[in-house]
Amino acid sequence: MSDSEKGALARAQMIDSAPTGVQGLDFVLDGGVPMGRPTLLRGGPGTGKTAIALNFFCYGLAQDEPSVLVTFDESPQALIGHAEALGLPLTEYIEAGKAKVLDMRPDPGDVVGGEDIELSAIMARLGYALDQLGAKRLVVDAIDAMDSAYAQTVTLRSELARVFDWIRDRDVTTLITVGEAPAFSNQFGLEDYVADCVILLRQEMMQRQMTRLLRVLKRRGGSHGTNEFPFLLDAKGVFLAPVTGLDLQATVSPGRHSTGVARLDEMLGGGGPYKGSAMMISGQSGTGKTSIAVQFVRSACAAGEPVLYLSFEESADELLRNQQSAGLDLSPYLTSGGNGLLTLSPILPSEIGWEEHLLRIMRSVDQLEPQVVVLDPISALADQRRNGQGKEMLMRLFYMLKRSGVTVVATELLGDANGGVSNLEVSSIIDVWIKLRRDEHGGRLRRMLTVVKARGLPTSDQVSEYRITNSGVVVDAAGSVGGER
Repeated sequence: MSDSEKGALARAQMIDSAPTGVQGLDFVLDGGVPMGRPTLLRGGPGTGKTAIALNFFCYGLAQDEPSVLVTFDESPQALIGHAEALGLPLTEYIEAGKAKVLDMRPDPGDVVGGEDIELSAIMARLGYALDQLGAKRLVVDAIDAMDSAYAQTVTLRSELARVFDWIRDRDVTTLITVGEAPAFSNQFGLEDYVADCVILLRQEMMQRQMTRLLRVLKRRGGSHGTNEFPFLLDAKGVFLAPVTGLDLQATVSPGRHSTGVARLDEMLGGGGPYKGSAMMISGQSGTGKTSIAVQFVRSACAAGEPVLYLSFEESADELLRNQQSAGLDLSPYLTSGGNGLLTLSPILPSEIGWEEHLLRIMRSVDQLEPQVVVLDPISALADQRRNGQGKEMLMRLFYMLKRSGVTVVATELLGDANGGVSNLEVSSIIDVWIKLRRDEHGGRLRRMLTVVKARGLPTSDQVSEYRITNSGVVVDAAGSVGGER
């Protein structure tokens, strides 16, 4: 076979994709699930099978694709309630005649031997519903519940293979959910081979914190991400934020941000850090890390740039009150009561796992589209007991934000016991690193600032004194010493 013939054959074997509507999942699936083919969604209880299936179902309806949902486990009313709780208006689609929900739960009182006539009757009813709507999508929820209606498991396995062939003949894009039995490979393993696409879901517990994970086992007719990806499932829906590929990518801009501190801008080459870069402010307790970050925020908001401020140690009210003592008033910029440029989001870091922190931050960035994200302090996320996983999460977070063109401002608490040395080990992805320290000398406390690094910028090599005044943070000119204002 010639190279041109091989290329033609490869193109003929490619299968078009149908988007799932689950953010991030379509990226992992290189466009979506195989169109007109059966996809198996497999996982244990609570892994999010039904939620993903409902998103897939309602996304098709939103794209004017009539669809049919079949349930073998929960009642139609329960599934409709689940969809509404996720913000999916399934009731409206049903009332508009775009969707049907079929109740095919097995009756425990019936004795079924697995004869062809039983499955044929189910497919006939299903085919009638598909024809009535001219349906393009089909969701079959908890098909493994049919197992209770069969005397021998092998019969169900062979019958499900026939269902998959029937789906291909109907050319309807189908998502089938199935539970994760203790011996799945023996009981239902055939389906992994027969289905055109298989997506695996599972839960992972670590330090009493649960993370949901997704992996694409196979996808015929197209490429897919091969890693295991964490995903969010809550009242806002399903969200996946994959980081795939080996290439480092970032949105580069010649524009600059002012830090809001005039002398600090001079030390950074006269204009502050580049837009889309990452800046870290490290220092011991009491050195004014948050005040410098807030001054940066005030400057960005004054320039009309939306900011997302994630506070891991102070509530929103505490942050506003404490910074007003330094003359830094953020209230004019708040989304509530201000001009809407600043969103304050306090998060208790110990209550959720690292993966969930990353996903929640990226979902907020996706929804709010800020130009600046502040992480105060990122050291609150980095628990050193977890074998370097905190560093991995922070590296991924910085990379994802920079790839989105978002400027990151992070503060880091340095301990007194280790001489003010950073333990995060993320300096390689930081573009601008400002280090603060305290110096008790001559009966007074002096605060000193150094620019450790600033990629692409001509920087000062001087150690400058700065003061936290009632008009904000002020960095003195080189060699000057002054009192508090």
